Amino acid sequence: MTADRTITVHTRDHGTITIPEPTWCTGIHHQGHPPGPDGTVLLPPREEIVHSGPPIDVTVNTEQGPRRLIELMLWQDPFPTPSCTHSDEVYVVVQLLDDHAPGYDPDGLDALATDLMEAAAKVRGVARRLAVEHRGEGR
Repeated sequence: MTADRTITVHTRDHGTITIPEPTWCTGIHHQGHPPGPDGTVLLPPREEIVHSGPPIDVTVNTEQGPRRLIELMLWQDPFPTPSCTHSDEVYVVVQLLDDHAPGYDPDGLDALATDLMEAAAKVRGVARRLAVEHRGEGR
């Protein structure tokens, strides 16, 4: 993060706050509170403000086409609650996806192994990016 990149968020418990924003953040800063029945937008509490990066899909090929295995996203809770296990450090959210369960013949299983090796390389790349964030070089 740089000192000149900030965002202003309106919260229901702390009013309007301005916080630093990481360069990787997509600009969506809370989990979303849909408008109420009267159309009033419910503002988030400060503890629900998050920084989230763009999703990184990890896929494998199947006979029905590519299938997403997991989705990775850089994530930060700038105002973590006591129950948050990550404090305010940047971490990666891993979303498990797709309950599709195909069967594989020997060639298909070998191809799956190749896809999984490529997927592992992608996950390692995200791990390196996270290490850069923890050292403060990507901010």
